[in-house]
Amino acid sequence: MSASGLATIDVVIIVLYVLFALVIGSLFFKQASEGVTGFFVGDRKLPWWITGTSIVATTFAADTPLAVAGIVAADGISGNWIWWCWAIAHVSATFFFAKLWRRSGVITDAEITELRYAGRPAAGLRAFKAIYFGIFINCLTMAWVIAAMVKLSIAFFPGVEPSTVITLCILVSVAYTTLGGFRGVVITDVVQFAMGMVGSVIVAWLAVDALGGIGEPGQAAGLIGRLDAVAKETGTQLGDILDFMPRADHPTIPLVYFVVLLVAGWWRYAEGSGYVVQRLAASKNEAHAQAASLWFSVAHNALRPWPWILVGLCGLVVYPKIATEDALTQSVVVQTTAGDVPVTLTFAPLELSQENTITAAGVPFTSCAATLDGTPVDCAVQSGTLTITVPPWPDGGVRQLGVAADAGPPTTIDVPLVLKDRELAYPLLMKRVLPAGLLGLVIASLLAAFMSTIDTHTNWGASYLVTDVYRRFFAPEKSEAHYVWVSRACIVLMAVLAGVTATFIGNIASVWRFIVTLGAGLGSVSAARWYWHRVTPHAEFGALGVTTLTAVGLELFCTEKLFGMDNQLFVVAVPAWVKILIVAGASLAVWIPVALFGPQNPDATVRAFAARVRPPGPGWRGLRPDGPTDDDDALGPKVLRFFVGVAVVFGVLFGTGEMLLGDALTGVVPLGVAVAGFVWLLRSGGTDGVDLDDDRPLHGQGATDSPVAIPAGDDDPGPG
Repeated sequence: MSASGLATIDVVIIVLYVLFALVIGSLFFKQASEGVTGFFVGDRKLPWWITGTSIVATTFAADTPLAVAGIVAADGISGNWIWWCWAIAHVSATFFFAKLWRRSGVITDAEITELRYAGRPAAGLRAFKAIYFGIFINCLTMAWVIAAMVKLSIAFFPGVEPSTVITLCILVSVAYTTLGGFRGVVITDVVQFAMGMVGSVIVAWLAVDALGGIGEPGQAAGLIGRLDAVAKETGTQLGDILDFMPRADHPTIPLVYFVVLLVAGWWRYAEGSGYVVQRLAASKNEAHAQAASLWFSVAHNALRPWPWILVGLCGLVVYPKIATEDALTQSVVVQTTAGDVPVTLTFAPLELSQENTITAAGVPFTSCAATLDGTPVDCAVQSGTLTITVPPWPDGGVRQLGVAADAGPPTTIDVPLVLKDRELAYPLLMKRVLPAGLLGLVIASLLAAFMSTIDTHTNWGASYLVTDVYRRFFAPEKSEAHYVWVSRACIVLMAVLAGVTATFIGNIASVWRFIVTLGAGLGSVSAARWYWHRVTPHAEFGALGVTTLTAVGLELFCTEKLFGMDNQLFVVAVPAWVKILIVAGASLAVWIPVALFGPQNPDATVRAFAARVRPPGPGWRGLRPDGPTDDDDALGPKVLRFFVGVAVVFGVLFGTGEMLLGDALTGVVPLGVAVAGFVWLLRSGGTDGVDLDDDRPLHGQGATDSPVAIPAGDDDPGPG
């Protein structure tokens, strides 16, 4: 186990990485200062492997390993379906939406509203979505990432205020993001992803090795053998921990919840979320956009999770759970030179990640000594009150506390030490298994992961505020240099707002669950607008309103713990799967009737959109321009590629998991399916017939990007 402080080599590695990030930002300062398009989408010249890796790095934040460790501890491996279901959305974005986004030529996903719709409703929707996603959703996302950094800071920098560590990390992120713009972000993202993957693999390897390897059920040593013992001690089954799919009688993941996640848990991301759209827009052509999305789908969902899952499983062994977390009292007889003294000790199960106290009132002796597992700990008697102080401890489970009074012999009692915040298992195991040097490398990788998320979200959030609000409505005629400096100021603003929001986050996975619930109502209408011309801005407004009110209401009044903290507004518990169905149903019940019977889009607007984006399918029949239609715009092949893509992602995910957990023969089958599916995608036109080296202008677009032009007329909202 490494020391609680960092060795000099660890500090040097961390400082070198910080300097690297700042240098990268400085190198791209001139290019980023040329204009908004360069600052936010890198002049749309980036290859697929850079933009795709940048998406993966953004989602590989410091929160993710911690959240996965907490999920595994609470629900077993199958608990990860709360975010594994998003893989369906990522494949959907790849084959149904990636090319459409790139053709549109937008910088942000809010900008699409004034291409898709017309007049004041379109302009209002654009501004509302820019603020809604750019501030509310964006700051909530950054907040849970910052909350993860608080936990990392507690584990690695015990003598430093977490706010100091976080402020320094954010300052570095903001510095190179404001200097280098989007290019600085994506280049550092590629390095950050490599560091993050290497670091997570090292932690998993050493954590499993410290337990004797993977092992088998029934063995005394090895991860699986010890997990088998843990399951028996807690009255559960090993399958509840290791199964990839929850059984019908799973203790914490009801089968109906699993089904609801598969059906509706991924709708929010079906068309691609905001920062994904930003990277698709930055790709050099349609094929690169689709290839970037496919690479992200596989790397994000299938390659990254297993090191985190293995560490989460190790955490269950090293920091076992106990049956109760209630306060305990234990009466013991302490031997003193004056005779035996009964003492009643009062303590809750001790939180091993922090300092704890055990007290006893009204003791007749004046001095004491104490040990925990033979190691001396602080003990004092003042005004008849005995206080034993237990520092953060490396091991969980029942430990032996020895108490002696007035130089008498010690009395030994059993004391439970637990890890109440299961998300802390990841950094605590890092400290336990990593030697100096490697510890610094892995901490640097987590800091890099944190900064890769902050840089993206501040840059992306600023793109909303500048492109969709400030430039569109308040200052449409300023110079490009002016907009770039406003963008830099907005990046700082986004970081400050995220830091404030983070003070309300106590548990990362709980915020993920809220986002799943919220997304069930937001995703259906935004995906449908690409494939059905009847969708209107009024329908989108309706979906946004009813979804937000319903989801927030359910979170405030029907969730016992609000983002991991005590909820004073709690009234009645509603299961997570019921919340998803309520929100999804309410959204559909509002926006579909509005689309069918409410105000309709002007014919000229939908035809102009169809000519520019060429959306496939029967929902645009008769509205696309006359002439031959490219084979890649047919809907049928996209559907087939979607299902094959889903098989590829989950084949790699489950095949890799089976092989890592010791069942190589079972793992070969899904991996074989994945390889066959990937080869088929390539040979059947997985890039939809577009040459990756084709640098010609996109269909319906010129060579330059400019703000969306709104035709003049009575319904023109004007610049203000």
